[in-house]
Parts: sequence; C-alpha cells; structure tokens
Amino acid sequence: MRPELVFENIYNLMRFGSTISDISEVNGVSTITTDNLYTLADGMLIEINNKVYAISNITIVRYGIYTFDITATNLVANEWTLALYYEYGRALEINATLKDKKGDPSNKNKRFPMMWLLTGIEKDEDFEIGYQADITIAFVYLSELNLKAKKRIETKMQLIIDPLVTLFKNTIKTSQGSRYFIYPFGSNLDLTETDKFKYGSIANNTHVFDDITDAIQLDMTLRFFNASNDACI
Repeated sequence: MRPELVFENIYNLMRFGSTISDISEVNGVSTITTDNLYTLADGMLIEINNKVYAISNITIVRYGIYTFDITATNLVANEWTLALYYEYGRALEINATLKDKKGDPSNKNKRFPMMWLLTGIEKDEDFEIGYQADITIAFVYLSELNLKAKKRIETKMQLIIDPLVTLFKNTIKTSQGSRYFIYPFGSNLDLTETDKFKYGSIANNTHVFDDITDAIQLDMTLRFFNASNDACI
C-alpha cells in the first residue's frame, strides 16, 4: 500500500470523536456533555459543525459522563471530533491547497492543525512482501511571527502540537495502526523529532507556507507491506 494511503488510514484512526448529549450556555460559554473524552486535554482543539474550538475546564462527572467548555453561543450539535486535517504533497502544492481552503467558506476552518506527509518518497523495493521508505511527517499549527520562544512553546507546541504527535506515535503502534508495517514497533518507534518554530523561516524570512506556522517534524525509516499483503486488507 502506498505511504499516502497508509497514513490517511492512520489519520482516520487518530481522529476520534463522540456524541454530545447536552449543551448548556452561560455568558457566551457552552458546556458540552459527552460520553467519552479519549485523550482530550484542556487547550486541545475539536471540530463541531465545521468550526474549530479550543476546549477548557474538562470535568469528569462520573464514569461515562464528562463535560468541557468552549466559547460558543446558540450551539446545536450532536457530535464532536478531534480537529486535525491530513494533507500530502510538496510544500508548494500544500500551500496552494491551504489558500484554496481559506477562500472556501465550508473549508476555511479545516486547515490547521494539519498532519502533512511530505511526498517525493523514495522506495527501496528489495523486500519480497513490501518496501522500505524514508518518511517525513509534520504536525503544523498556525502561529505568530513575533512570539517569544516561551510563549510559542506554551501556547502552540504544548497545548496543540505535542498532544497530536503523542497521539500519532501511540496510534501507529496499535494493532490497527501497525498492520501496515512489516515489523511491529513494540514499545519503541525509531524516529527523529524536531521542533520547527516559524516553520521554514530562514535569513530572508521565507516560510514553508504563506501562513506563519509552528510544527514538529518527524523523520523515520519504515518498512511497508505491499497492498497485496493480507495485513493490509
């Protein structure tokens, strides 16, 4: 199976969500009652009705009943999902996609946080049942040009990007996530993880995308099953 499709499946496993059983509102803050939090934490982003909200004040009412707050008024909804959007391609192509989404009312909020698989992947086809490839994936989120490092880490990396990277590493090691790969990861996943403040900025102040972003980039070498392998069915 091609890496682009493998990681689309991994992304779909990551993008958890749950039902909303009740919504109450006080002073512009809506309290959501749900039956599952999965790995949600205060500050993470969710999508409701094609809009993205930061959550706060997570409360365990009792087993199977949880609440959290978002800034929203007159909200009517029956489900929420983790806010995360998957793209693959080269930087210029993804930048064009992001600009197209920004101009589309139905997709303008579905740009970030982004899981981006960089393409141009070279495959080593020496394995009878699959192939080896060097993979680069970045988890990217909107940022600001003049943020100091401390604020950037606190508000962008720790709250938004770090939890997504952890979720990715945990998901790829599950039975469903690891079935696309020739060898099991066990407790370890061999990768290089690099913080990318002002993603791609260099001396002449150019960036990977038109938007100012921060990212964590993961570089890894993986062995994939071919599409014909039973493990990928």
